[in-house]
Amino acid sequence: MQHYVAGKVVVITGGSSGFGLEAARILLEMGARVVVTGRNRERLDRAAADLSDTNLLAVQADAVSSADWQKLLRATLERFGRLDVLVNNHGAGVKIAEVAEMEDDAIRTVLDINLVSVIKGCREAVKVMKPQGSGQIVNVSSGCAHYSWPQWAVYTAAKAGMVGFTRCLHKEMAAWGGKATSFLPGAARTNFCDAAGIASDWLDGYPSAEDFARTLVHCIDVPDSCVIDEAIIWGTKQVKEMLNPY
Repeated sequence: MQHYVAGKVVVITGGSSGFGLEAARILLEMGARVVVTGRNRERLDRAAADLSDTNLLAVQADAVSSADWQKLLRATLERFGRLDVLVNNHGAGVKIAEVAEMEDDAIRTVLDINLVSVIKGCREAVKVMKPQGSGQIVNVSSGCAHYSWPQWAVYTAAKAGMVGFTRCLHKEMAAWGGKATSFLPGAARTNFCDAAGIASDWLDGYPSAEDFARTLVHCIDVPDSCVIDEAIIWGTKQVKEMLNPY
């Protein structure tokens, strides 16, 4: 089977764990050249050692920082000479609580990490891709963008905003040969809950990061003449216990 990602340069933010790490692993196996980023140097180094591939570059970067975005793309171009795909996989719950309990700093941080940083990254990536006349951006949103749960309102606002942003971005990119995709995963067994300080034992029996990463990669591994507008993937247990998306 042909791999359309073979030889392409793919940057994955939040690539030191979860969906990002597993997507990087799959892409490297398919012949892509991959750049992974993360804020934590130690975790990034562990991820790079785990992946251990000559077609891998690991760059420490904070997606909230415009300067770090510019540093990341300079490093990518210096190593690989181009940028074909950006996967904005980074994100964090920060604080999951009722709206009345969300302080100004928490609201600002949730929006900065999950939405504003994505807009900044797309802005910088487009500056590289447009002169090439090609490129794809995949923004990792959340099933929260279309479904509602109490205490998730601010996080949901950011993830829903990302979907609307991505659809408009695709229209802009299509004018010169680019494309943009939204990937919306449901709950999976990643470190998201632990990092947000909420219970994670309810995730027993839910998909692993690798399970969902396969669909994330499929959003990229399509012919240049095709675009996946939006891909939503749920664990069957979540559909049974929490919602009816049909």
